[in-house]
Amino acid sequence: MFRVLHLADLHLGYRPDLPAPVQEEVYRERNGVLQAAVDLALDPRRGINLVLIAGDLFDNHRPQASLVEETIRELGRLEAAGIQVITVPGNHDEITYNDSVYRREASRWPGLLVTEPMPAKVATLKINGDACHLVAMAYTGGVSRVDGPLKNFPPAEGGGVNLAVFHGSLDWDGGERSLPLDGEALSAAGYDYIALGHIHRRGQRQLGRGLACYAGMVAGKGFADPGTGSWTIVTLGDGPARVEQVPAAVRPWRVVDVDVTAFHAPEELEAAIRELIDPGALVQVRLAGTIAFDLDLEGLQARLDHLCSYLDLVNDTEGWAQELLESFAAEPTIRGLFVRRLQAKLAGAAGPGEAAVIRRALWRGLLALKGGCGPCRL
Repeated sequence: MFRVLHLADLHLGYRPDLPAPVQEEVYRERNGVLQAAVDLALDPRRGINLVLIAGDLFDNHRPQASLVEETIRELGRLEAAGIQVITVPGNHDEITYNDSVYRREASRWPGLLVTEPMPAKVATLKINGDACHLVAMAYTGGVSRVDGPLKNFPPAEGGGVNLAVFHGSLDWDGGERSLPLDGEALSAAGYDYIALGHIHRRGQRQLGRGLACYAGMVAGKGFADPGTGSWTIVTLGDGPARVEQVPAAVRPWRVVDVDVTAFHAPEELEAAIRELIDPGALVQVRLAGTIAFDLDLEGLQARLDHLCSYLDLVNDTEGWAQELLESFAAEPTIRGLFVRRLQAKLAGAAGPGEAAVIRRALWRGLLALKGGCGPCRL
């Protein structure tokens, strides 16, 4: 029996689309994720014998020299401690290019660096006295023969544990560089565990006698790609593969949806949002529904900004409630005149598309009359 730390899609070197200085903070934190993974693997309480990196260790094939040196140093800590490490290139840090980090640093890369362009047995490892047969590949443009989902996999061997590692898409053909993998063929190959990368969310699927698992991306890249926030550890060699998740100390990306329709005053909405914000997170608050009061989005953003690492206040509302618009229209002001004219245009709209444009113009115009929408995204 032995234990594996399954890593994938760390995307070291990724710089998020955030304002300074939080961008630099999150960038540095991401580049520290590998050190945290190595620390976890070296913790004797975890009993890790093997570390698998299933692609996209880096966010591109030419990471900064300092990051490369730091990565080699961290992986070297595993090697020095007798923990075997396997690195499979992905599609972001693709080995195809002549200047790829894996071509430039192959001679001193710690552990086993997979370079075979098609599925092949790359090693038989001895772990706790038992044999571990390893199948893997590194997609290489112009060399890897990918015409639809890959189906030709070496069969599992007897007398040990059979592992496969791929950075690819299981039963989904997203194009050659997504490395589509045929699930039925993998099932027939008879592997005990198939360590996958490329999909950033966790996922497991039984394939014949074995288990295919996406470890997912530990640290998020954005609100639409928030990461898993956990490490994947697998126990092999004593019955079916057993997978456990261990929480990772990474800054979370949170999306909070708030329907403003339920609130009757701006103070009520603000109090509700305050309750929902995670202080240590990067938070996106999406406002939906219709607004029944005069809402100052710029002021709301300013009052809430300090409550978390970063706040993205997104206006997805349908605009103000009809009752409030009627009160605006009754005003003997420029705002009242504006609302009356836009309401007249809305009543004569040629169809849903034109009506949607007019409603958006009404919303933006009312914000402009209040002094603009500030940092809020419309």
